[in-house]
Amino acid sequence: MKDLSTLTVPELEDFFSSFDHVLTDIDGVVWNLLHGIPGANHALKSLENLNKQIIFISNNTTRSADALETRLKAEGFDLQTINHVSPAPAMIDYLQKQNFTKTNKRIFVIGMTPLRQALIEAGFKLAENGPDRVKESVAEYASLCIAEDDSVGAVIADIDINLNSVNMQKALTFLLRKDVLFLSGAPDMKYPLDKERFLIGPGAFVTILELTSGRKPISMAKPNTNLHDFVAEKYKIGDPSRVLFVGDTVLEDMAFAANCGYKKLLVFSGLSNRSCVEEWTFPEEYKPDFYAESLKSVHEAVLRVFGQKDSSK
Repeated sequence: MKDLSTLTVPELEDFFSSFDHVLTDIDGVVWNLLHGIPGANHALKSLENLNKQIIFISNNTTRSADALETRLKAEGFDLQTINHVSPAPAMIDYLQKQNFTKTNKRIFVIGMTPLRQALIEAGFKLAENGPDRVKESVAEYASLCIAEDDSVGAVIADIDINLNSVNMQKALTFLLRKDVLFLSGAPDMKYPLDKERFLIGPGAFVTILELTSGRKPISMAKPNTNLHDFVAEKYKIGDPSRVLFVGDTVLEDMAFAANCGYKKLLVFSGLSNRSCVEEWTFPEEYKPDFYAESLKSVHEAVLRVFGQKDSSK
């Protein structure tokens, strides 16, 4: 593990020549939920100016591609091409390859509007979710939750800020049928708001479904390599060792990079901090090759090596 800010100019030259593609997480790296992260826009523009392909890769399916592009522009990201990958298109690609539409089955979705809309636009039929509120009668609640629906052929579990126990129970009912596909999005246990505060991530609820159904989902999010397979095919990435992955978490981002064979850069602008590397308690294979305070350090490194001509200006 090397501190990017302490590398010599020759070491930085080796660093920049070692990759062609930059896969960067968004939340905690490019911005936090409530505000941008200073210098991230300049860093990615600098790398694009060095002919590196920039690909945003996130477990967050709560925003559409248009919404992401709008915020990137608002935060000052001036990139020639905006490439974006999330579990949503990876799920769609997987279901299409399984010829799911030909089964005429529906998908029961625990997820938010952008994910639902993406599935509908791709030609999939969605099952109806349960009511937002139910009468406080255990008998009626149980009857509603265990009601079968043979038209359901898949369950997708992802982030849903309106999640309730009825839909969790209905998802479990469908998953007890072994012929029903089980796909999941983000396994993140936390979503960073800023350096001190976070939200409970969807991984907590996916874990409940795993434990109660006795089934493991087909994960289409980091750190699972299913997402790499989708990215590599879409963006023609032949050699994963020529990819630099930038992330702010160890168990999702660095694990994903390790699983895929990418170079790893851990930044401390989200859920990780310097003590993570100074007092390492995670698997050895997850250790980042490099670490930095934030993407701003990458831009500063570009300036040290290449000067103003390749800066973001």
